[in-house]
Order: sequence, then C-alpha cells, then structure tokens
Amino acid sequence: MNILKKVFTNLTDIRIRHKLLGIFIVVTLVPIVLVSIYLTYGMREVVVNKSLNETHASIEKLEMRLNTIFNRATNIADLIYMNKDMEKLLLPTYENNLEIYNAYNLYPIFDEYLKYYNEIENIQFFMTKDMITNSYFIYADDEVTRENWYQQALSKKGYISWIYKKDHWKNQKYLTLTRAVYSSNNVLLGVLCVYISPDVLDEISKNEVYDAYISLNHETIVHTKSRDLIGFEPTFLRDSREKDRLGNYVLDTNYHDEEVKVNVLSFHPVKALEDSIQISTIIPVKDVMKEPNQVLLKGFIVVIGCILISISLIVLFIRTFDRRVNLLKHAMNKVSKGDFEIKKQIEGKDEIGEVYRELSITAESIKKLINEVYIHKIKEEKWKRKQKESEFKMLSSQINPHFLYNTLEMIRMKAFMNNDVEVANIVKLLSKMMRSSLERTDQPVPLESEIDIVTRYLEIQKLRFGEKIEYDISITCDISTYKVFPLLLQPIVENSVIHGLENKEGRGEVEIIVSENDRYLVIEINDNGIGITDSVLKKLRLRLNQPEDPSSTNHIGLYNVHQRIKLHYGEEFGLKVESTRFQGTTVTMNLPLRKGLDNDEKSINH
Repeated sequence: MNILKKVFTNLTDIRIRHKLLGIFIVVTLVPIVLVSIYLTYGMREVVVNKSLNETHASIEKLEMRLNTIFNRATNIADLIYMNKDMEKLLLPTYENNLEIYNAYNLYPIFDEYLKYYNEIENIQFFMTKDMITNSYFIYADDEVTRENWYQQALSKKGYISWIYKKDHWKNQKYLTLTRAVYSSNNVLLGVLCVYISPDVLDEISKNEVYDAYISLNHETIVHTKSRDLIGFEPTFLRDSREKDRLGNYVLDTNYHDEEVKVNVLSFHPVKALEDSIQISTIIPVKDVMKEPNQVLLKGFIVVIGCILISISLIVLFIRTFDRRVNLLKHAMNKVSKGDFEIKKQIEGKDEIGEVYRELSITAESIKKLINEVYIHKIKEEKWKRKQKESEFKMLSSQINPHFLYNTLEMIRMKAFMNNDVEVANIVKLLSKMMRSSLERTDQPVPLESEIDIVTRYLEIQKLRFGEKIEYDISITCDISTYKVFPLLLQPIVENSVIHGLENKEGRGEVEIIVSENDRYLVIEINDNGIGITDSVLKKLRLRLNQPEDPSSTNHIGLYNVHQRIKLHYGEEFGLKVESTRFQGTTVTMNLPLRKGLDNDEKSINH
C-alpha cells in the first residue's frame, strides 16, 4: 500500500505536459503490439463473426416476414374452422348435382381468401362426404385417406401441422398447412389444406446477401434460390445435434467438401406445437477470408501513418494546452489576490475555455456582491444610527415616567374632587395616551391598540376645541389579527389636526377608514382642513422619498412613518398624500396583507 501511495504521489508531482506525453507513448506503443497480435490471430474470427452478424440480422427479418405469412395462413384456418357455414354445406343430403353446385356457390369464402391474400397459393378441403367435387372441395377417397399427411392431420385432432405436399390437381409440391375440421357435434368434416405461394417466398428472400434455405423439421428444404435442392434433405443440417433447439445458433461443418459456417434460426410457426421451421444461411469461410491478409498489410501501413500524424498533433496539443493552462492559472492567481480585472474569455470553447469563462463570471459576481454588501452595510449603519437616535429621544422622553403618571393622576383627582369632570377626563385620556406611547418598543403591536391611541388623541382634541372638531373611525374589515409598527397612525392624525384643522374657520372633520383590497391593507386619514398648495405638496412628495432626513422640520412625522414602512415592508408600501387647497388632505397608508406576529417578525428580520 505504501509503495502504491508513493508511486501515486510521484505521478501527481509530474507536470501535466509530461504526463500527457508519457501516457500517449505508453498508450500508443502498447496497443500497436496488441493490435498486431490480434490482427494476426484474430482477423479470421472478426471477419467471420461480422458475416454471421449480418446474416443473423437478415434471417431475423426473414423470420418476421415468414411469421407474417404463417399467421395469415393460420388465421384463415381458424376462420374456416370456426365458420358454421361449412357444416351447412357438408352435412345436408343433396338429391342431385345441381343442388350441390348451388351449395358450393353459396360458400365463396375460398375465392375471397385467394383474391385478397397473395401469400396463399390455393386452399383445398378434403371432405369425408362422398359427393361431387370441384377445385376446392375434394372427396377424400380410400387412396387419399391412406396417405401419411392425411393420417397425420387426423392424429392432431384439429391442431395445426405443417407439411410439404402436392397440390391435388396441379401435382406440384408446396409448403402446406393442414388441419382436421370437425362439426359442432365433433363429427369429422374433412382435412383443410392451405398452400403457401412460392412466389411470395421468392419475394421475401430475393435480397439476401447469402442464399437462404428454408427447411421444415430439419428434413425437407421447402424454399431456396437453387430450385434443384427444393424437396431434398438439408445435408448441412444432418450432423446437427441441436435439432430440438429453437432460436439462433451456428454450426461448423463441411458442405460440398468446403469448410462453412451455417447460421441457423429455428422457430415454431404460430399454433404449431410440434413442427419447426429452419432458416439457414451458409457462409463459405474461404470466400470470407479471401482478402484479410491484404487488409492486414494495409492496416499496418495506416496505423504507422496515424502514429506519425498523432505524434505531431499531440505535441501541438500539449503546447497549446500548456499555454492555456498557464493563462487560467495566472487569472486565478489574480482573483485570489483580490484583483478581479481579468480578461472576459480566452480562445477555445473546450473545458479550459469554459472554466475560464466561469472564473470570469465568478469574478464579476464577487465584485458585484462586494459592492452590494458594502452598500447594504452602509444602509444598515444608517438605519442603526437612526434607531439609536430614536431610542435616545425615547429615553429622553421617558425620564421618570412614574413621577409623570403619578402627577397626572393627582391632577385628575384634584379636578374630579373640584367637580371639574371635563378636566379630569382630559387628564385621564392624556395619561393613558402617554403611557401607551412611552411604553412602546420597536416590536409590532396590534392594530387595534394603534386605533385606541388615535381615538384618545382625537378625544383630547375634541375636548380642547369642542364642537369645532369632529372625527369618525370606519373599519370595514377584520383587524383583530393585524399587527403594525407602533406610532404609525398618530403622527399622521396629529398633522391633520395641527396643520389642517387648527387654522380652519368653521367645523373641522377627521375621518379614518381601514379597509382591505386585493394587494394591501389600506388606512386613509381624511380631513377637510385648509389643505396644501400644489408647490408645497410637490416638495412634500419629494421629501418623503429622500434617503436622508429632510432639511425642513415640517412633516417630519410623515417622513419617519413613510421611511419606516418602506424599510421594513418594501418599496411598494408607504404613504401617498393628496391635497386640495382649502378643501382638505388625504393621506393613504398601504401596508401588506400580513396577519399575525409571525409574518411581521419575519419582515423585521428580513
């Protein structure tokens, strides 16, 4: 194990260009020796196996075509066997020949099969009923019934068998399907013979490279291009020990005193349980091996030429590879040192080119990420600074809050004891409002509590101004599960009262509407105050979206609320201000449709 580890370590220390050159030499020279031995001793098997593979594919196609023919003949035999019209033709008793001819005319099915299926040469039925015959229906007399094929068909009891027999009228032999046919009462009607057309067999085998021999049960050649061999035993299969074997196999034998390989494919036609068909192709080894020595010589010449060319190419490749690897190494070194200014790409679209392009993209991404992190850090520091300022202001306003609450409570009790109920109510509302405001944190609070603070503030203003100020709070949706950041509504309502209603002549009104639409929780604060001029409204809208605090002290509350909403909920949320001079102002607050503390906390964390 230590030796292998040491060898591996030494190999990894070698430079890549030296590894490539060494590997090429080893991988090139060793295969030359192996190929020489292989070509010398293995060429014969290679060529023969190639021929066998070609003939195997050919005989598989031939098998498929033969099965199509056999299936057609079998389907015809099945249809005739199951057709009850055969019983109607053969079972009745006829008084004269005219009735017999008329009965034949009512059974034209044989003519139809021969008309539409060119695979079938002829169909004959050897009937047991002794009556006049025609070209299709033949009386099976004693001579016919003694023949082997007839006895064989009867012994199969209605099963299909294949034989090589003569047509009754033409005296010409065909590959024939035979089947005994019985009536519904199991009475023998006769034996059906379906003759396969030799022309169709010629057609499916005419394009074979080697002559194909189709034989039946290893005993009789039923088709081949050499007509003088049809009907004889396939002697090239005589010594086969695999006569019961199905599928493809190869025989090494002698045929006409010549060494041959016989590629055999044996199979059962459909529904033929005992009969088998063999498709054989004879490959003369001498003819196949006619040019291997010349090919071997040419192969050596080609191999030597290829080696010389490949050596030249590998040297060129190693030089180019080494140069491009050094370029990639130099670029990676620059990036590792923080210098992201590298070339966008180098020549070539292979793996090295792709790695360099990925490195370039990575460098750009890192540079962009650094910029984004830097900007985000700046914004985060600004937000922390604002938070600290806000906390400082809150702490400043919370100096000794218990003393303030106790003092207000004492004033309320004095007023109540002096029967000044109005002052007592004002002090009570003010105390509750201040307690709620001073106890607030930066965590979300129920929207209902924010509505309560605004209600107390408006009650105080109503006690202050009397009937000069009226307010209405309309809630058209369920706000029980909504939580918002504290002190979002009160600064807006305070602006409406101070800047809109204090200087208004006549009665002022403040209307608060809380509703939902498809995208937002919408809170509208409407007043019918003195409004804002167009120029001031334009400046106000610009100030709301400034990244820094506005220079003017007016509308600081609106700016803070708007920036808090955008910072925590996103750019699409915030305030919208609409106003018409001497008619009033509407401030619309759009908040996300987020319910419950979890969603708000996620927003804060984000």
